[in-house]
Amino acid sequence: MNPAIGREGKYLYEFGPFRLDPAERVLVRDGERVSLAPKAFDTLFILVQHGGHALTKDELIKTLWPDSFVEENNLTQQISQLRRALGERTDGQTYIETVPKLGYRFVPDVRQVADGKDEGELVLSRRTRTHIVVREEEEQEEGEDFSEEVASAGATEALTRVTSQAITAPATLPASTTVSRRLKLIFTSLALFVATVAGLLSYRALRLTRSAVVLPAASMASVAPRHSVLVLGFKNLSGRAADDWLSPALSEMLTTELRAGGQLRIVPGEEVQRIKSDLGLEREQSLAKPTLTQIRNRVGADMIVSGSFVEVGREPHVQIRLDLQLQDASAGETVFSTAVSGTSEELFSLVSRSGSQLRSKLGVPMLSDLEGAQDQAAMPSTPEVARFFSQGLSRLRLFDAPAAEKLLAKAVSLDPNFALGHSALASAWSALGYDEKAKSEARRALDLSVNLARQENLLLAGQYSEFTRNWEQAVATYQNLFDLFPDNADYGLRLAGAQTSAGKGKDAQATLAKLRKLPPPANQDPRIDLAQAEAADSLGDFTQELSSAESAIQNGTGLGERLLVARGWTKKSWAMRRLGRTQEAIADLLQAEKIFSEAGDVQGVGSALRLMGGSLSEQGNYAPAEKNYQEAISIFRRIGDRRALAMSINGLGVAHYESGDLRGARALDEQYLEIEREVGSRINTAGALGNIGNVEDGMGNLAEARRLNEESLNIFSEVGDQRALGTALGNLAAVLYEQGDLEGASTKLNQALAIKRKIGYQRGMAYDLSALSEVLEAQGNLGAARQNQEEALKIRQQIGEEHNAAVSRLRLAALDLENQKPADAEKIAIGTAQDFAREKSAVDQAAAEEVVARSDLAQGKIPEAQAAMSRARALAKGSSNLPLSFEMAETSVRIRTAKTPVSTSAAASAEKDLQSSLALARKCGYREYEYKLRLALGELELQTGAVSQGRSMLQALVSDASKTGFGLIASSATATLKAHPAPQM
Repeated sequence: MNPAIGREGKYLYEFGPFRLDPAERVLVRDGERVSLAPKAFDTLFILVQHGGHALTKDELIKTLWPDSFVEENNLTQQISQLRRALGERTDGQTYIETVPKLGYRFVPDVRQVADGKDEGELVLSRRTRTHIVVREEEEQEEGEDFSEEVASAGATEALTRVTSQAITAPATLPASTTVSRRLKLIFTSLALFVATVAGLLSYRALRLTRSAVVLPAASMASVAPRHSVLVLGFKNLSGRAADDWLSPALSEMLTTELRAGGQLRIVPGEEVQRIKSDLGLEREQSLAKPTLTQIRNRVGADMIVSGSFVEVGREPHVQIRLDLQLQDASAGETVFSTAVSGTSEELFSLVSRSGSQLRSKLGVPMLSDLEGAQDQAAMPSTPEVARFFSQGLSRLRLFDAPAAEKLLAKAVSLDPNFALGHSALASAWSALGYDEKAKSEARRALDLSVNLARQENLLLAGQYSEFTRNWEQAVATYQNLFDLFPDNADYGLRLAGAQTSAGKGKDAQATLAKLRKLPPPANQDPRIDLAQAEAADSLGDFTQELSSAESAIQNGTGLGERLLVARGWTKKSWAMRRLGRTQEAIADLLQAEKIFSEAGDVQGVGSALRLMGGSLSEQGNYAPAEKNYQEAISIFRRIGDRRALAMSINGLGVAHYESGDLRGARALDEQYLEIEREVGSRINTAGALGNIGNVEDGMGNLAEARRLNEESLNIFSEVGDQRALGTALGNLAAVLYEQGDLEGASTKLNQALAIKRKIGYQRGMAYDLSALSEVLEAQGNLGAARQNQEEALKIRQQIGEEHNAAVSRLRLAALDLENQKPADAEKIAIGTAQDFAREKSAVDQAAAEEVVARSDLAQGKIPEAQAAMSRARALAKGSSNLPLSFEMAETSVRIRTAKTPVSTSAAASAEKDLQSSLALARKCGYREYEYKLRLALGELELQTGAVSQGRSMLQALVSDASKTGFGLIASSATATLKAHPAPQM
């Protein structure tokens, strides 16, 4: 406390009907206490101290926010709040004068008086229904329009509130005493619906602009036990459907009431909904002991609140009677019951009285004045707002995002300053795939969170961080929240999810290990297993992902958590796909689809169908894959889930790409891009551009492919998604390599590899190492090329990626050929061809057969080489893969002209084929294949006796290849020139 305003001989300030007590931080009007947020109180105190003097805006900002950068409109908000609190618009009195182009002046005469007596405690009547959230208000000054600034009050101030552990006293203004240091933060808590609302596999998140202060973590052993309370709900005994909304409304408000102050751990509404659905408790008023035990085992709730409501009396004296009971889940008995009554307009009073009685029974202190004010701010402002808000949340928890959006939009239209309403609406927009709208609502919620409790405020800040993809800030915020409430597994899971999304999979695993040390049943939560699977997936550890998914299924089954079990099957299927066990992955997805269908989760059914489409496509079963994708698309169109619809269309596009239907793939990718642009998802827009770039690459439009990949890369760089950025760098490197920019390709691949090493993304590392091997091979550095490819193979074998491991083995076979080991190359290539045949990967099998043909040719086994080429052509029939077609054209010509002497007709046919392929390679810009085809043409000229012409072609090739870094081709051409010296004149 500042000595200038300490208890001994403290000063009070009086103006008009007001008395300001700085030490006690109290403003009183005619004996009644006036509620002010901490920052507004500080603003008033500064103005009062300098009564009659104009203070500049800059002075006020520097004093109020000494350690933070904030925008001017934050000060404007505080002034607006003070004017309302002082009643300027109701009594006509001007207290705060705007000084144009300068700042503000406190107008009334101020009397500074010594306080020699105890004023007595002033108590705020906390249950009066006053909405204390700071409202933004336009303020006109002469020659200035602040309306736009006020309306766009940024998240900067809200984030500063959230992430500062304590606010220091404002700095001293010139010729003034200092302001009290007894400033407190006000924060809040939001029901945990963000993580599950997006549906089956939505583990989403987003960003802020300032670092959060991380509090020291409490050890699990030192955590003070809190009662864990589950508010089950209230049965409508009136039988009137029009009153059904009261059930979720009363539940939601009582949950908010009990959560206030942080003395109780409240089971989130999403978990309550799952329990009610799994156990069939939608209409239950009281629970039997076995059911109580089940609930306790699932979510660790030791106290269950349930009951009923009914309208009693006649108009105009109709009242709502709320009967509730508190059951001890361990003892299986009712320990308390009560009944409260009131009119519909007294709904908040009913909840308040019920909450107070429950707190008393649970031995929890009553809320302080500040906590009571924070509780009010978290409540809807009217029963009508409560109705739309609670109904919207209910639809959101049932995965009906379209209906939820309409109801929640109605709630915030009736109460534009309802922070939790905007937060719920943000989640609905996110579930529908509208990222920009979700970000806008999340920011609005955060801007309005000034009067909420810290727990609530951190949750809103975390949500905003997720929706803006600021993973580092999300991690810091959720770390702060988890440190404050280390007994709350939900907060630990949020932290682990943010860490995984931030590319910190190992940190996520460490956080989840802490959750395993919580007392049961929290440490056995299947969601921990699912989070472990997600972290393992981010690290490319698919074996661990499989194990964690199987644990989720086992634990979830034991607890009766149907939807979590279904999610476990989907995670298991994904791991199986990555491990090359695609048929088992399909079987797992059938299990998931069955559970989702039985539970009535249509969104989950659609997601399972979409994933089955991907698995079938990987097997080469394109017709059934398309059928599954189309069914998923139909479901998502019907329920209005634009995000899942876009993902399904994207998956179908990939299937068309893999089947060789590049035109069909491009059309689908264009649809995908259109939706992502419509919903405002920049990261998915970037992904769609990259996909179209890959199709253009396959069609030979390298310039367009490069442009699209560069545009995709720029967006990923701006968004800051490291994993996606690394992938985009790799895609661009592939195009640069094909265009002959080996140095540029190497630079991009090394950048990508550095990112993936940093975040521990093993699968991505293997891709970059394999690609770097190809660049090094082209440069003629065969030793380094082998080293990189062997490292890629080792990673792929460790994480169980059978398909990509076979790709690496095939590349090593090609290196064996360059190192004059054709027999070794043949053996490896035959094995990979068999691997690809089992997977029904025709294009990859064709590539393997082409290497077999080259190996046979190098050993002089012409018939075998011809047979291998015939198999390759049959497998590649209908494919639009130009690089493969160039390889096959070159090898085919070499086989046809292997026997000497070459007939004139055979030579002419071979030259025609090579010239045709060369023209196409030049047109598309494939520099490597241009050089390879030129080498084959030069060698053909020498073989047919046109030595001068052949040498001239090869000499030009050596020059061109050397200049562009293609050392291997330059060396091959040089060796051929040495073997065919110029004829003596």
